[in-house]
Amino acid sequence: MLKKIECVKTDSGITVSGLGEYSLSDTLECGQCFRYERVAVNTVMKDEYIVTMKDAVVHVGQNKPGELHFFGISRDDLESGISEFFSLERNLEDIKRDIVSRTDSEWLKSAAECAGGIAILKQDEWEMLISFIISQNNNIPRIRKIIRQICAEYGRNLATESGFRKCPLSRIDGTPCEEKCKGCGVCYSFPTPRDIVDYPDGLLPSRPGFRFAYILDAAKKVAAGEIDLGDIREHESYAYTVDTLKKIKGVGDKVASCVALFGFANLEAFPIDVWMKRAIDTYFGGDLDYVSLGRYAGVAQQYIFHYIRNLEN
Repeated sequence: MLKKIECVKTDSGITVSGLGEYSLSDTLECGQCFRYERVAVNTVMKDEYIVTMKDAVVHVGQNKPGELHFFGISRDDLESGISEFFSLERNLEDIKRDIVSRTDSEWLKSAAECAGGIAILKQDEWEMLISFIISQNNNIPRIRKIIRQICAEYGRNLATESGFRKCPLSRIDGTPCEEKCKGCGVCYSFPTPRDIVDYPDGLLPSRPGFRFAYILDAAKKVAAGEIDLGDIREHESYAYTVDTLKKIKGVGDKVASCVALFGFANLEAFPIDVWMKRAIDTYFGGDLDYVSLGRYAGVAQQYIFHYIRNLEN
């Protein structure tokens, strides 16, 4: 299901085309990613975002479906992690056709047409584990805020490390520095398991509530090797991923399935949360055999989530 993409070097970065229906806004804002910020000023494209991935701050924009522009990067940057993170080589059209061929539901087919531009990002497994632990009984704005605060408390300032001359979001005057950036948290690296184990009280300013114990247990087990994320990755098994992650305090089927889908690329994962339960009850008569949707059931889940949110809004 890989496809050939076209990359063109420009004065401002790299333009990538041949991405089919790829929608940057739908992909980033569909609930799978929390470390993004929409650029609201001095934009040159219809949609522009700052995305923090691992140890990099990426400025990306889009004017039309299927074409993305990455500002200030080289081809090596694209090939060394950005392409994989944004799933640029996935053939979204083939995936959508596969899903639609497996269902008789006209509602799901409509959802696929509405959300066919959503790509499943390949995000850092550890970051996804903590992010979806934080997501429990939480809304997206608050999840994002907690994550920003945790990163600002523990992480490295990637804006200063990268030599940014100005804030990419135009939120501060002058050159980025620790004093000016600390209250934002967008351009900071994600803490390691050892960071949290060595200084658990650093979680407290973000007010994680009952999630504090879950985050700390995850950090201890990963740092000690009791939960081996590399081993999970090598198995490439949805069932193994879920069973292993559920050994962490507070991690149940929903959180483990989200980590499997958005971190470990187990695309058959189908997280069931309040939104999914509502959609299944309302549009599938209370019964949806997601296994029958095949190896891209997780993409179908995102179609459903995106569609029901848009219908209700």
